[in-house]
Amino acid sequence: MISLSGICHSFLGKNLFLDLEWGIKKGRKYGLVGPNGSGKTTLLEIVMGLMEPEKGGVSVPGALTVGYLPQIMDLGTGDLTVLSAARAGDSDGGEDGSEKPVHEAEKILFGLGFTGEQLPHKVSSLSGGWKMRVELARILLLEPQILLLDEPTNHLDIKSIEWLEGYLGSYRGTVVLVSHDKYLLDRMVDTIAELEGGAIREFRGDYSSYLERKEQIAAVAEATAKNQERKLRAQRRFIERFRYKASKARQVQSRIKMLEKMEPEAPLPETRRTLEFDFPVPERAGRVVYEISNFSKEYKTSAGTRNIVFQDCPALRVERGDRIAVTGRNGEGKTTLCKMVAGVENFSGKSRLGHNVTLGYYAQNQDEMLNPKNTVYEEFIGAYPLFSQTEARTLLGSFLFGASDITKKVSVLSGGEKSRLSLLKILVSRSNFLVLDEPTNHLDMASREVLLRALEEYSGTFLLISHDRYFIDSLVERIWYVEGGGVETFIGNYSEFLERKTRDSDNEQVFTEVQDDEPKKKTVKALEAERRNRLYRELQEKGIENMENWTLLSKRQMENALSDLESRISECETEKEEMEKLLASPQTLAQDADWEEKTRQFGELEARLSALYGRWDEVNEYMRKNFS
Repeated sequence: MISLSGICHSFLGKNLFLDLEWGIKKGRKYGLVGPNGSGKTTLLEIVMGLMEPEKGGVSVPGALTVGYLPQIMDLGTGDLTVLSAARAGDSDGGEDGSEKPVHEAEKILFGLGFTGEQLPHKVSSLSGGWKMRVELARILLLEPQILLLDEPTNHLDIKSIEWLEGYLGSYRGTVVLVSHDKYLLDRMVDTIAELEGGAIREFRGDYSSYLERKEQIAAVAEATAKNQERKLRAQRRFIERFRYKASKARQVQSRIKMLEKMEPEAPLPETRRTLEFDFPVPERAGRVVYEISNFSKEYKTSAGTRNIVFQDCPALRVERGDRIAVTGRNGEGKTTLCKMVAGVENFSGKSRLGHNVTLGYYAQNQDEMLNPKNTVYEEFIGAYPLFSQTEARTLLGSFLFGASDITKKVSVLSGGEKSRLSLLKILVSRSNFLVLDEPTNHLDMASREVLLRALEEYSGTFLLISHDRYFIDSLVERIWYVEGGGVETFIGNYSEFLERKTRDSDNEQVFTEVQDDEPKKKTVKALEAERRNRLYRELQEKGIENMENWTLLSKRQMENALSDLESRISECETEKEEMEKLLASPQTLAQDADWEEKTRQFGELEARLSALYGRWDEVNEYMRKNFS
């Protein structure tokens, strides 16, 4: 369909493409991947004819229809409404000069998160993210033969991403998709086009298959390099040993020539580095990290009307060690809730931070707080002057800032690089409660993996928003689902939450309860949520050692409960040792009444310790049989 031949192009002195060859084949669904700065967006612009390569050419059949969604756009829709703009066809009036049917446009717009009330709104009144959705709807409605989509999920909520995933999966045309969403690439594409080192290599299969193949290639390359290094060392040892021995002169000269012909193995690309990040260990917070109750939040619109975000919501509690994702459609109040928790947004209600809690907040506009005049190193060390130069360089390296990167000015960094630097500053702050609003925005795959590993090792508590389903699925154990002015809590990761939501919507039944002499209706979904919440509260209030229904807990809950149980066992052991010393003291023996009381307390302590050990054994055995 489209072929690129001998493409060469550079940007700011860096070679992006070196005689790049690529053919986009009919019917394929490509995932175009590569590290930030490798030139994915530039390549799509060259395909679309928006940029001329320095060398080479692009062949596009004249009759081919192409739909292109750039990352950044200027949507020239004038005073058109959302519905009219989506139906407008191409920029020249549509393929056949006519608008698309209303019902088809509505189906796509609703899938992308619009409501019926939004369709008559002027596009000019929308934010950039919603304008992008209008443009995406318009392109999808055209049904071109080939779709070129550059990060289409950047401004979509999870529900809309899932809809787009299904839509593209059944799309009959060719798709080239740039995305950092691992789930989307796994479920939609059949070919990975890797842009690295100025060239493209294709891998058939989804993204996970591509990663496995890359691991195999890397392992072979590493083994080949080690084998060649062994040969080089053997040749050098022979030359050094027999260099001045006349009888070996011919063999020595032969080996010297052989060495000259042997080319050293090329180092592995930088993107294959395995990086580790060690959190500075924060202080231990109290058991209750944060509480908010009876809260409401509303804004006044420009028209003077009330926009109610939350209304009379019951209590939410964050416990030490919780890993919570805030999810829901865009516009329902996810960011507002995080701002309320972080203390930067006023609201009606009560809230408090727990004992010894230090809060770190990463906002969506966190990058704007960086000083553009600083270098990367100056920006980091200015915030943490007690780090040595070696420590600072090591931490920056952990977040993919190499030796040449740390001397760059902040003003020339890409969006992903600024995000990484901002995140690193938050993560080393020794905060034991992190509130992270879209920390994965602008991050490529490698950067997301670094952040994922860092948060996996984090010993504190965090609350985060992310539209990366793989990211939150790997990290969280609780969901706060924001919808309709309220917040619903679920125990489990995102996949478990989604499964329950789907099951509840498929099997929703209505029951009637009588409470306060007034009949009320509750769905199976609401009753299930109440059951999960009761179970969670029971665990927090009693501890797993005092629960009869502890086997209903999830694996992650049991792991956390075991950790708390081990802490209590350690505390009891210490208390027992101190009491044994006290009872063995002659002074204690001399006080008969005190001796009897201490003996009774010691017996109770031994009984409690025995019960703790007993439950620890039970839980471990249960997990071994059911979760191993």
